[in-house]
Amino acid sequence: MKPKEMKPGTVYRIIDRESGNFVGSYSRAYCDEYDFSSAYQARLANCHGMFTDEKRYKIAKYKVTYELVKDDCDIEKGDKKFYKKDLERFGW
Repeated sequence: MKPKEMKPGTVYRIIDRESGNFVGSYSRAYCDEYDFSSAYQARLANCHGMFTDEKRYKIAKYKVTYELVKDDCDIEKGDKKFYKKDLERFGW
C-alpha cells in the first residue's frame, strides 16, 4: 500500500521473528512497503521469496483506526521563525 493511501481496517505486516522488528519489502514505488492487504500478499512481497521462510518471518495482523486529534493545525510557535526564513529563501 502506498504511503499516501488511506489504509483499510486491517493490514498485515512482516515481522522478523528474531528481532521482533517490522520488515519492509522494496516496491516499484521506490520505497519500502510495510502494510499489505493480506497475509498471502505479505508472504509473496519479495520477488526472491525471502518472506516465505516461516521460521524466520511471521505475519502480524493489525487493526487500523484513524482518530482525529485536531482538525486545524498550524506551525508550532518555536518553528515559526524558521518557517518565515524558509519562505524568504524560496521567495514567497
